Amino acid sequence: MKKLLVIALAFATFAAEAQMVPPIERTALAAPAPTIEAASTPIRLTEKEEKALDIVRQWRKNPDKPRRSGDGTVMYLYGATLPTLICTPLQVCAIRLQAGEVVNDVHAGDSARWRITPSMIGNGPSAIINVIVKPTDSGLTTNLIITTDRRSYTVLLKSARIEWMPAIAFDYPDEQERTWANYRAGQGRATYASTLPSGENVAALDFRFSMGGDNPKWKPQRVYTDGVKTYIQFPSSHFADEAPALVTIGKGGSLWSGPATQLVNYRLIGDRYVVDQVIDRAALVSGVGGEQVKVTIDYTGGNAK
Repeated sequence: MKKLLVIALAFATFAAEAQMVPPIERTALAAPAPTIEAASTPIRLTEKEEKALDIVRQWRKNPDKPRRSGDGTVMYLYGATLPTLICTPLQVCAIRLQAGEVVNDVHAGDSARWRITPSMIGNGPSAIINVIVKPTDSGLTTNLIITTDRRSYTVLLKSARIEWMPAIAFDYPDEQERTWANYRAGQGRATYASTLPSGENVAALDFRFSMGGDNPKWKPQRVYTDGVKTYIQFPSSHFADEAPALVTIGKGGSLWSGPATQLVNYRLIGDRYVVDQVIDRAALVSGVGGEQVKVTIDYTGGNAK
């Protein structure tokens, strides 16, 4: 009887100790559940791939600092570093794009917990798109890619409990270069429009000449003066055997003869006759007799100097 009592007491003691073991200890010997880290096989990077990642790390950590605009917007230099937008669940933030820029696509790394919507300011070519960002919780981190008709943006998004940034925008170094290029192109067009192929500035020339008479294929395109010389520009510098002679026409004359004419000294430079005086009345004459062709030139700006 005493032996049975000892066995029963020992069994009761063992059962009580088994109940006192915490659940986590009772399962300590069970096989651990596989985790993502344990189940994943580390990838091996080549030297080229590691160099590429190093370049990305340097870009993300570029010390180029943002600046503040007049309305409190945080301005990043586009392309210099990875811009960060810090939001909070109870506020909305904005990514302000360049005026006239059109959004093609928006891709968020975590579209479930970040609300991304467009908002437009103004209309037409000067309209500004704001990409509105709002997190559903704090402590979130993801990235956002915005592609437009001009460029692609990559923005790091973080959500804080209290602190937040109302808006970020960008300074565009390529836009400054484009502005200067457009300015130089405009200057070039203005110079081209106001400069003859010979290099003379149109603003300093007097084109008040009229032409009459016949209409040969060598008839001048224009006649002008710079106040010292007269220039007669032809369609081409190739006259073959039709190069006309230049004569001045006097104001006299009678019933039996026309005004007196006199040969003028001139030089053929390219497609122009250059006369060392300002002519008042002149004629270009080619051929003789009934085959003669004449083009008259008259200065209409008053008395020639």
